[in-house]
Amino acid sequence: MMAKGYPRGIPKVPEQGSGFLTQQGQRMKPILRKARTAAAHPRERGRVLIITDETKILWRKALESEGYEIVDVAAGAAALVSLRRARPHLVLASTGSKGLSTIDLVRMLSQTDEGVPLLLFGSDALTPQLRQAALTIGAFDYFQLPAELDSLTLRVNQLVTLRQTMERLRSEADLDHLTGLANRRRFRVALNREVERWRRYGVPCALLLLDIDHMKAINDRFGHPTGDSVIRQIASVLTKVLRDNDTAARLGGEEFALLLASIDGEKAAAAAERLRGILAEQTIPEVGNFTVSIGVAACPAHATTERALYAASDQALYVAKNEGRNRVAVAPLIQENLFK
Repeated sequence: MMAKGYPRGIPKVPEQGSGFLTQQGQRMKPILRKARTAAAHPRERGRVLIITDETKILWRKALESEGYEIVDVAAGAAALVSLRRARPHLVLASTGSKGLSTIDLVRMLSQTDEGVPLLLFGSDALTPQLRQAALTIGAFDYFQLPAELDSLTLRVNQLVTLRQTMERLRSEADLDHLTGLANRRRFRVALNREVERWRRYGVPCALLLLDIDHMKAINDRFGHPTGDSVIRQIASVLTKVLRDNDTAARLGGEEFALLLASIDGEKAAAAAERLRGILAEQTIPEVGNFTVSIGVAACPAHATTERALYAASDQALYVAKNEGRNRVAVAPLIQENLFK
C-alpha cells in the first residue's frame, strides 16, 4: 500500500532519517539571490508555473517577493496549456493535484526541448523516503508547505539561476560572433519551428534571403574591416525592423536570412521591398551606399517543407542577382511550378 502523500506509482522506500534546512542554508539565501540576479537578463524575471487544485496559495507572495513571476496557477489538463504558453523556468506541482499525476507530468516535462525542472510540494511531513520517491520519478525535490517555505525558496533560487545561466550560454552559442544575429544552427531550428506551426495550426510564414551586392569588390577595394562594417550595419537594420517573433540570422559571408512569422507571401514581398529601400539608404564611410538583393518565398504558397522553403527563397535570390541586383524576386507559386 502506498504511503500518504507519495507521488502516484512510486513504491514506499524505507526511512533513513530526517531534516533538511540548516542555519547555513539560511545564510546562503542572499548569496543565491545575488547570483540569480547576475545570471539573468536584466529585463527577465524567473518564471514559475504552479500546478495545484488550491485556489488560494498563501506562500505565493513569498516567491514573488524574491523577484519571481508566477506565470500561472493551473490544475489538471489546463497545466499542459500553461506550460506551452508560459515557458517557465521551473514548475512547482502539488502531489495532491487531480487530473494529472506527477508521473505523467514528469514524463511530459522530459519530452520538452527545454527540460524544465520540477519541484513537488504537499502537506505531508518530509521523510527521506518521500524525498527519494520524488527523486526516483525525476523531480528535483519534495517540500512540505508551508513548513519548508524557506527551503523551497532556496531550491527555487538555485534551479532558476541554473536555468537562466544555461539559456544565456545556449543563446551565446547560437549567435553569429560578428553581428550578434542568430547563426545558421539557430536559424534552422527557427525555420523548422515555423513550418511546423503551419502544419499544426495553419499559420503561414515567409523566408527572405538577402545577399550583399558586390561584396567581393568592397572587400578587395576597401579591405575586410570595412566589409565587416557593412555586414554589421545590415545586421543593425535587421534587428531594428524585425518583430519579436521574427528571426534574423547571418548564414555566413554576405548572406542573411529573415524569417517572418504569421505572414503570407504578398505581405512578405512588400516587407522585402521596404527593407531593400531602407538598406539602400545606409552609408558606410569610404564605401558610401551599398545595396542588397532579396529572394522571397512563403509557406504554404511557395513551399510546404523546410528544405523546399529554403530552396525556393534561394532560387528567388539567384533570380534577383541575375536580373541586375538591388532588387526583390519572389518564388513562383506551387501551382505555377506544376505547369513548368
